[in-house]
Amino acid sequence: MKTGILCAMDCEMDLIRQDVVGASSTCIAGREFLQGTLYGKEVVVAISHIGKVAAALTATLMIQCFEVDRVLFSGVAGGIDPSLHVGDAVIGDYSVQHDFKLPECWGEPFRIPMLELSYIPSDAGLTRLAKEAVEDYFAGEFSTDIPETYRKTFGIHSPKALCATIASGDEFICTAERNRWLYEHVKNAGCAEMEGAAVAQVCTEFQVPFTIVRVISDAANDDASIDYDQFVEHAAKYFTRGTVKAFLNRC
Repeated sequence: MKTGILCAMDCEMDLIRQDVVGASSTCIAGREFLQGTLYGKEVVVAISHIGKVAAALTATLMIQCFEVDRVLFSGVAGGIDPSLHVGDAVIGDYSVQHDFKLPECWGEPFRIPMLELSYIPSDAGLTRLAKEAVEDYFAGEFSTDIPETYRKTFGIHSPKALCATIASGDEFICTAERNRWLYEHVKNAGCAEMEGAAVAQVCTEFQVPFTIVRVISDAANDDASIDYDQFVEHAAKYFTRGTVKAFLNRC
């Protein structure tokens, strides 16, 4: 069983790439695909790069050229559900392209004509494993990976894992008004980012099981950029490694 692991940015993937054993590198279309063994499991890891088109291309190459059996996408996102706080995690049971809009007469909002879906379901089994993996990490290595000093800095106290819809679009959500629009128009919206639903569409069309895990880095409102770089450096990359490790251990 070969698992494809994607992150949007290098900084999210740094620790994972260091842990790949027997790694071999292949470059296609400017993207590096690293093959090897990670925590005892066969993997292919890659940076998707930012945005739906970049992510879709990377996912397509990973599936077609490396024949992965399943895909896990992990990284940061802005919170949409007001119950979420920095450090909480969203496991996407559905994904939606919130910037995909056709005339109302064509059907419900965000509907992808080729799929005849607005909300793309993740694989139920992988999503369950991913949620359990996040909970394993929060109960275990989280407190040692992220020192108390940084937990206080980011306001992380008792992080939780939530299954919800991941809303993707080629837009950085950074205003309270846009955040509120997403919460009101996207069913069960958990968080917003720029890649997940594109990967979801590719995996669905290729019939490759997938799931998406996102850690909340901000509230996707007027303060969206505060401490973002610090959060990725001192928290998010550890979250990604920890949850991927726990996920592979459960598979």
